Amino acid sequence: MARASFRPNRRNIATFLKTPQTRALIERKTRAAESAASAASTADGQFRVDVETDDKRVRGAVIGDYSTSDPEVSRAALLRGLDGARGAD
Repeated sequence: MARASFRPNRRNIATFLKTPQTRALIERKTRAAESAASAASTADGQFRVDVETDDKRVRGAVIGDYSTSDPEVSRAALLRGLDGARGAD
């Protein structure tokens, strides 16, 4: 028996990814990750948040701990930040 293949509706997905509600959600989650990473950092916890909207999507980023030159400290804090943002709304 042949299985029906899944074909995503790319136009609807692209429309969804550009809505103001999606942008607000991504910005909230990104800021929550930054707050959690700052709190978890063993250094001073100086992170940057970047939320950008382009013609295809919205994306958010938390950018490394500027208070330390140790990439492991920054990496560990960012991973804890992701865990902290999971429960945020």
